[in-house]
Amino acid sequence: MSPWSRLAAVLALGAALLTPPAGATVRGSATPADSAFVESPPTPLLVPPERRPAEPSPQDTALAGARRRGMEAFGRGLLLEEQKAYSGAIVSYMNAARWDPTLKGPSLRIGLLYASRQQWDRAARAFREELRRDPESRVATREYAVALAELGDTTRSIRMLADLTRRAPGDASVWRALGFAHMRAGHHAAAEKALRGAVGLDPRDALAWRDLGVVLGASDRPAEARDAYRRAIAADSSDATTLLNLANLEARLGDPALALALYRGAERRDTTLALAYRGQVRELVALGREAEAGDVWRRWLARAPLDREIREGAARHFVRLQREDVALAIAREGVRLAPGEGERWWLLGEVHRLADEPGEALTAFREAATRFPPGPDRARAEASLAALRAEAPDSLRARFAADSAAHTVRDSSSRGGR
Repeated sequence: MSPWSRLAAVLALGAALLTPPAGATVRGSATPADSAFVESPPTPLLVPPERRPAEPSPQDTALAGARRRGMEAFGRGLLLEEQKAYSGAIVSYMNAARWDPTLKGPSLRIGLLYASRQQWDRAARAFREELRRDPESRVATREYAVALAELGDTTRSIRMLADLTRRAPGDASVWRALGFAHMRAGHHAAAEKALRGAVGLDPRDALAWRDLGVVLGASDRPAEARDAYRRAIAADSSDATTLLNLANLEARLGDPALALALYRGAERRDTTLALAYRGQVRELVALGREAEAGDVWRRWLARAPLDREIREGAARHFVRLQREDVALAIAREGVRLAPGEGERWWLLGEVHRLADEPGEALTAFREAATRFPPGPDRARAEASLAALRAEAPDSLRARFAADSAAHTVRDSSSRGGR
């Protein structure tokens, strides 16, 4: 046998020995054991598994939703405030604060809106809530202190604002607030010092100049007060309160014509400013211009138709002018606007009495007495009836007697029913 034949036989025998029997399970590599040049299998690449974000818990999802709703409500409040829909803005801010108890800003906006309406108690509560959420808020601290001063708690207000001036010595608005608090406390020297600090930091601070004018006027320094008011007007000509204060100063100094012009300017800038109307009426009456004063009463009443004091003042003014027809029209309009209020009927009865119409006065006074609850107001109406009855002419005595008898019967029936 040739060498090549022997080699082939050996290889065939080795192959037969390495072949597993039928049905046997192969373990390990299928690579031939005698292969000296077989490469090892490549090492698998260690690719990190794809990281998926952790599934949020139901609690986290609810929290995120509440915060989103809080921000949405806050945004609606800002939009409504910009549109001057202030009541709706307050509701939206309250919703925002309720949805997200950590949200900063809604309670501050609520406080500022209440402060603009001079509802200081509500404003103070809102500012206090904002400070609970944001203790470092300079604006909330300042506004809360101002609200406290408006409510009469000047000691705490001054303490808070003095501390704030140490934290923010360059903030003119803080010095102005401190001056206001001292002014409310009657500390004129301290108020002047703080307010001069404010205008020194910001010469365009109209409110600080205005308050400085008030302090100087109260210190009997009218020339300096006038200068401060004029600086305030130069900084902000739209501020009605500054014009009103300057008008009051000129009226005290004995210049009714100038005071009247300033009151009119204040009214043009703010038609809701009651003191501007009152000042005009006072100066016009002093100048003997009663008819013009009547025009002011009409404008004032048109702006505040439900105000009983304004309506009564206007009616009495026209009675003095012997224009009972106008006075009666004013009183009747009051009854029409609020027919269930005894005060409206009482004023109508009073105007009828002043117009020498006792029969009509009797009817109105009786209506007033039936609409007032038991108490001083009803007693006043009953006293008006008694006075009217005592001065009634002979021609009306029978009517008054019948009215009194009918009223006595109704009272007896009412007590019996109880």
